[in-house]
Amino acid sequence: MQHAGEEIDEILSRAGKIHYGTVEYKMTKANPLMQIPLGLTFAPKQVIATLRQTGAPTPYQNYCTHVYVSGTSYYLSVCMGAGATGTVPTGTYYVDYIAIE
Repeated sequence: MQHAGEEIDEILSRAGKIHYGTVEYKMTKANPLMQIPLGLTFAPKQVIATLRQTGAPTPYQNYCTHVYVSGTSYYLSVCMGAGATGTVPTGTYYVDYIAIE
């Protein structure tokens, strides 16, 4: 177990500077596409982002997410997933991200 942890530490040290955080976004009007600004102040080599909500949606919903850049700003784009039609419902969403500089 310790050996595996040392390998992970070595990989992370070679990866460069790692930034992480959580962005809270309140969707006040249902829309087919939600664009959440990540607020990154640098151009990352890689961004990993996950979307979450508090509580359990009823009914269960699938979302499609994609990180994209516009100018110098990075966003998480969210739409309804798995062939669903309709709009992203209102509510408070959270994006947890890891960005490698």
